[in-house]
Amino acid sequence: MSGLGYAAAFGLGVYLSIRTIAALYRIPDLWYTMRNAWPKVLRGIAGWGGATVLMGALLPGYRLAFLWGVAGYLAFYIVVGIVLSRVLLPKLAARPSLDQA
Repeated sequence: MSGLGYAAAFGLGVYLSIRTIAALYRIPDLWYTMRNAWPKVLRGIAGWGGATVLMGALLPGYRLAFLWGVAGYLAFYIVVGIVLSRVLLPKLAARPSLDQA
């Protein structure tokens, strides 16, 4: 097991984590037409979520690196979301706009 294999498994974990989160965002994105779009939404979630689980099961030697990639990106995504919503956005909202100057 090489370092290149671990790096590839980590990168694959990050990529599949991004795609799974994007598939979950189809729910609010397509909510206005959910009556017609629910098969597409379910296919996306099942496809990317299933691919993530399948790769975790099929990479026995590289499973830990893969899971670090998935968990690492998920943690990064959550932390960035919290920082943006709690720290940066209130500061931007408190600034006077250029139109009022």
